[in-house]
Amino acid sequence: MAGGDVTVEILKGIRDEIRGLRADTNQRFDETNERLDRRLHTVETALLDLAEQQRFVVRYTKAISERESRLEPRVVDLETRVDKLESK
Repeated sequence: MAGGDVTVEILKGIRDEIRGLRADTNQRFDETNERLDRRLHTVETALLDLAEQQRFVVRYTKAISERESRLEPRVVDLETRVDKLESK
């Protein structure tokens, strides 16, 4: 019977170590998930900022393009008038 008691104690020790390992592993997974969540939030924020900047650049480029198309006829007209005045 003494051998059986030792075996039971060894098995209980193994069980307790496995439980401890499982708890440690779960804690590590939770910590890793928290770190990943923070990093993903940082990446998401950076991408949203980048998208906003890109929208701004597109609006700005479009506005400049439209302004140039409105100014071109006026500049041509002024150049024509100046040429006429200079030729007199």
